[in-house]
Amino acid sequence: MSVLVFLEFNNNELKETSKQALTYANGINKNVYAISESKISNDVVESLGKFGVSIYLINAVDFKENNILKCIIPTIEEFKINCIIFPKTNSFSYLSSILSTKLNFPLINNVNSVARFENKICLKSTIFSGKAEADIEIDSNSCILVLNKNIINSASYKKSVIIKNLINKNDNSLSNNVVSLKKEKLEGDILLNDADIVVSAGRGLKGPENWKMIEKLAKILNAGTACSKPVSDAGWRPHHEHVGQTGLKISPNIYIAVGISGAIQHLAGVNSSKIIVVINNDSEAPFFKHADYGIIGDAFDVIPKFIDALK
Repeated sequence: MSVLVFLEFNNNELKETSKQALTYANGINKNVYAISESKISNDVVESLGKFGVSIYLINAVDFKENNILKCIIPTIEEFKINCIIFPKTNSFSYLSSILSTKLNFPLINNVNSVARFENKICLKSTIFSGKAEADIEIDSNSCILVLNKNIINSASYKKSVIIKNLINKNDNSLSNNVVSLKKEKLEGDILLNDADIVVSAGRGLKGPENWKMIEKLAKILNAGTACSKPVSDAGWRPHHEHVGQTGLKISPNIYIAVGISGAIQHLAGVNSSKIIVVINNDSEAPFFKHADYGIIGDAFDVIPKFIDALK
């Protein structure tokens, strides 16, 4: 089974979720293809061998639909790739769906285990917003897998990377229905999908003016900042920080919830976190039932002491 992994970079540095995806792919087949939308330097391409890349496909196009049709799909077919792996990110959700439709490959989202090959492809996937796990059997030689974060630790390899070019199928009949595309830089030093630690807060902070202590704590911990839906709806914090059923779903190593009651809609976005720490002055807050560590106390007393202790 030939495997292709889609990679993401941040300032020429391979993201941890992509390293994990490459390790996952090497468990399926040691001959791993990789591709990225980012324009990276030759030095970075050559360094990808230590993360498990065997063959890197040089890409001169962005991942718009017409480019997928004329470049990426013909390349997948030419190299007989039958397993495609994505780290779970917002940017890849669109691409994985298009490839599944065009290639007629089964698409499994939220993969939560290493795949087993027993005549069929067998794996686990989280369902119902992470509240349950399904055993999946794929009765096909091909598949597209979207991996949850932290289901496998990234490993190091000693490989020399072979560079190949994408196949470009020139077809003027292919059209792009995107009229315009506007990209905006999101606020915050660390994007939530990449954060190992996330500090999140809710209405218990009483107003946007009190968020400075959350940002200060996050900076000390080198963490991302998040919020509950009511906070985002009230305009206290930007929408891209909203985690929950209708917001981002994240899987950090540590999730610190400050002044959040723990409604089921919020839990749906964070219950894949390895460790959950809850700080709330209401001892009956539902979030405590799901916490690994709980602190009953006023955030305005606890957080400054937390910051002082870390200093």
